[in-house]
This record gives sequence, C-alpha cells and structure tokens, in this order.
Amino acid sequence: MDFDIVLEPDLTPGQFAELAVAAERYGIRALWASNYPDCWDAFLSLTPAAEATQRLLLGPLAISPFEMHPLKIANAILTFNEMCAGRAIIAIGAGEGITDAIAVQKPKRLVRAVREAVEIVMGAAKGTLGSGYPGEIFQLTKPFRHAWASAASPQVYTASMGPQMIRMGARIADGMQLGDMPIEKMDEVMENVRAGWAKREQPAASVRLGNFFGWHIKRDKQAAYREARREIVWRGRKLHYEFISHFLDDEQCERVRENFPAFVEAWLDRSGNIQGVPDEIVKPLIHGMTATGDLDDLDREIERFRQFETAGLTEIALRLYDDPMEALKIIGERIVPALQ
Repeated sequence: MDFDIVLEPDLTPGQFAELAVAAERYGIRALWASNYPDCWDAFLSLTPAAEATQRLLLGPLAISPFEMHPLKIANAILTFNEMCAGRAIIAIGAGEGITDAIAVQKPKRLVRAVREAVEIVMGAAKGTLGSGYPGEIFQLTKPFRHAWASAASPQVYTASMGPQMIRMGARIADGMQLGDMPIEKMDEVMENVRAGWAKREQPAASVRLGNFFGWHIKRDKQAAYREARREIVWRGRKLHYEFISHFLDDEQCERVRENFPAFVEAWLDRSGNIQGVPDEIVKPLIHGMTATGDLDDLDREIERFRQFETAGLTEIALRLYDDPMEALKIIGERIVPALQ
C-alpha cells in the first residue's frame, strides 16, 4: 500500500517545499494541497515543492468545475505538470467549500458535470480535443491542440463519495479519491467500483483507489484527541447518518444531528470542546473515521490500513493538521515501513 499526505491550507509555499522534501525521503507517494476558500492557491503553493523534489507526485485536492472551468483546470494542471516533469496529480469533484463561499448555482446533474470536467482535462492531456468538446454542461467550441512537452500526463482522479460518483470515477478516471470511508463501508464502495470498472473502455488494472483519512496520532494523547474532536465535524460528509450509523445507534445519531452546531463551534474556536455531546458518542466517531491516539496505538492503525488494502485500496491519503512535520515523521518512520 502507498501513502499520500494532505496538508493544511494555511501552510506557506516554503513550508510545502520543506514537507515535500521530507515526504519524498520517507517514501510517501504523493503530496496533496488542500483547496479551500481562504488559503494559498493550491497550484502555486506546490511550485517550490516541484523544484525541490524528483519523485513525489504533487497536486491539488480537490478542484471543482464550478469554481474553475474545465479548460482552465486543464491549462493549470498541464502547466504544473511541465514544471514538475510529469509528476502532477489532480482530484476533480463537485466542490463544497469554495463553491459555497461564492454561492455557485450547481446543475442537478452533478455526476454528469464532474464526468465532463474529467473528460476535458484528460482529453487535453492526451491530445484528443482536436474538435473541441460538445458537452451537455461544459463545452469547448474551439479545438484544443496545445503540444505539451512532458512525456507523462498528469494523473486525473475524481473526488468521489456517493455511489454514482464512485461508479463514474471508476469508469473513466485514472483514479479516485474517496473521503473518510471507514472500513465498514468498503464492501459497498467496492461493489460500485467494480460496476464502474465493468464499463471502462481501458483495462482497470492500473486504476488507483485512495481514501482521504484524518491523521491524529501524536506523542501526546490528550493533544491528539483534542485535535480529533476539533476536526471531527468535517468527517463523513459532515457527520452524515450513512457514516456515523456504523458506530452509533439511532438515538445517538439523532443527538449528533441536534447538536451539530456544537461540533462546528468546537472547530471554530479551536478548542475541540463539543458542548452537549458526551465522550461515549464522540469517541466512537473519532475511532471509526480517523486515526487517533498516541504511539501505542500505531499497531491498531497499521492493522486498519492492512484491512483497507485487502478491501481494494491502493493508497491512503492521510490529512495532517498541527505540527505536520512531526506527524510526517511518525508516518514515515513507523507506518510506511510496516506496509510497503
């Protein structure tokens, strides 16, 4: 199994480069830049990292065609691919943070829209848009004939959560980035993945399947749980029932929904203090949807990652938060060697 890391959006381009060099040294496959409304640009932040590394894959997670037309996404990722000598990677999804911030009106056919965006980006990379692109939602009315110098095309992923988006990504993309999928949902996920693979024009053997997963393992267990409580509000499609019901009964799930603003407040004030929700509810969520604890808990997480690999994942994208270099050190020295 391979490991990727996903970095906080408030890190500077210089910090990205420093972490990228360390990640490459530890054998990390890819470094993803978060794409949030209030952050450094996800493409530009990676430029110093591209100059400082030789093997590490680099790219934004995730870009929406409703914040940036697919043609401009193609131009951006293909330009960056030249800058990093064919090591660019990108995940394209329906979007949430930025699209909500700019009040974008999305079409009803979201899966269709993301599919068209992926087809445009992949077509631009492979030189198959000589006649433009007559999409239902996105169009290119002029031919796209730019000749890119890099021999390797960027890897184009979908950011997939729901069944239809998973099937679509498995059918057309180079890979998929799932989000917060617990091991309990992997049978359902793989059923949809296989349904998509069955309709691929190209063989599915090289298609990548990753999973975004929160990493809160620290030497200080109290700090680890405080960080996990602070961030848990964003896990599992904002604590959606289909995710949390694997760990809580219906009454507990309802309590989570009723107190959702308290989860948001624990993130906003950075305290991790979720008012009105007891630990017997919060802890199962943390343990089910994140890797949280201290160094004594590493064996448990290694076993979880083995289960993910057995289920069908090719990589895990671990989201780092406070003190990312220390988190990377633990991953690089203890997790990567155990699973590669």
